Amino acid sequence: MKLQHQLWLIYSVLFILVCLSVFMVISNRYENHLKIGYGQVTITQGAAMLDRLKETYPYAPKRSVAYLRNFSQQFNNRLIILDQDKQVYADSFGQLDQQARLNLAILESAEGYTSEFYNTENFGYVQYTLLPFTTEAEHEGYLLVISEASQLSDEIKSFQFWIMQMLGIALVVFFVVSYFLANWFSSPIRKIIFNLKQITPQKRTFSMAYKRNDEIKELIDAIEKMSDRLNQYDERQKRFLTTSSHELKTPLTTISLILENLPYAKEDEEIYNEFIQDLAFQAKKMKQMIEQLLQMNAMWDVGSRKESINTQDIKAHLKQSFQYIAEDKNIALEFDFAAIDLYVDKTLFLRGIDNVVSNALRYSPANQPVKISIKNVQDEIKISICDRGIGISPGDVEHIFEPFYRSNDATAWNQEGSGLGLYIVKQMVEIHQGRIEVNTELGQGTRIDIFLKNLK
Repeated sequence: MKLQHQLWLIYSVLFILVCLSVFMVISNRYENHLKIGYGQVTITQGAAMLDRLKETYPYAPKRSVAYLRNFSQQFNNRLIILDQDKQVYADSFGQLDQQARLNLAILESAEGYTSEFYNTENFGYVQYTLLPFTTEAEHEGYLLVISEASQLSDEIKSFQFWIMQMLGIALVVFFVVSYFLANWFSSPIRKIIFNLKQITPQKRTFSMAYKRNDEIKELIDAIEKMSDRLNQYDERQKRFLTTSSHELKTPLTTISLILENLPYAKEDEEIYNEFIQDLAFQAKKMKQMIEQLLQMNAMWDVGSRKESINTQDIKAHLKQSFQYIAEDKNIALEFDFAAIDLYVDKTLFLRGIDNVVSNALRYSPANQPVKISIKNVQDEIKISICDRGIGISPGDVEHIFEPFYRSNDATAWNQEGSGLGLYIVKQMVEIHQGRIEVNTELGQGTRIDIFLKNLK
């Protein structure tokens, strides 16, 4: 069932329940109001009769019957006087014997002036009113007034029928209104579905105008962002595949050329050894490139498993990994670490930091320090790696995090890079929902700042 019809059904059922509740409440209140009015009228009439009836009770039952008949004809009801034991003393119709006992519920529970209504099989709707009294001689008795209440029943039925008509009209109007209301409420969802169906592998765009600021607006924004991210991911994948294929083809071509010419270089040992070295270099470069490609793939497929790591552990790791390389190039590693615990994916984090430090050492001249610092900056942790190397030209800064990108200056300075190191760093930072900044000056050095939120 469509959402529009579900909403219409829910609205209709709820309104029907409300109508039934309103009908019952109003009908009951109106009926009670009428009963109270009828009861008060009968009690007033009965109280007026008691002054005359007290004169004959309990000494003159015949005179009492005469009075009862007179009042009965006057008010069109049946009057019965009961003694203190609620047995018949006099009956205006003359049908009940003295001391007869009546089986009426009002005689069992009534206290004071009471009026009750009953729907009987033989006489229809009947009103029973009981008025207790005490004569001057302190003889107790009761006046039972039995009245036909068909008019009351007719008034109640007429009012109920009128209420049902009004509620029926309201129900029909609400059915129509609720249908259009459900249609209006669900129309944005139908538009979303229509626009989603227009998405194809060739056209992955989603755009929909919506003015209300509610959950549907949030859904539309989320779908638009998801569509944009999918397009960006698709474009990145295409670009990555194209670039990686081209980059892997380069060492393969070089290796093929070396292998083709290797048999002809056997006679010259120097050229032969040079070919072997070039072959080993290209194979090493290709292996490094494939390993980094696998690392990038694993970063997103495996997901992050965060754990706590302190700055002393990071310092020990960097010393173990790069101290000998730095000493070999006469480069001093300078650490400025505050006592901080980071909550990160340890493997991804160290891999990213290693790539930045490795680049700093690779492109720094001898006798120049590489400074590494970790500090708290407001609600973020700032990790800085600063070198005094060749720097990066302004035109290359915006591209250095692209896969396989290497600036001309970097290529001229060092041939071993694959162009994937900073791309891996960028992915690590994005996985940790951080940000990265580059401050550089050509020929003066580069400082890379990584900002991470230290939230568990």
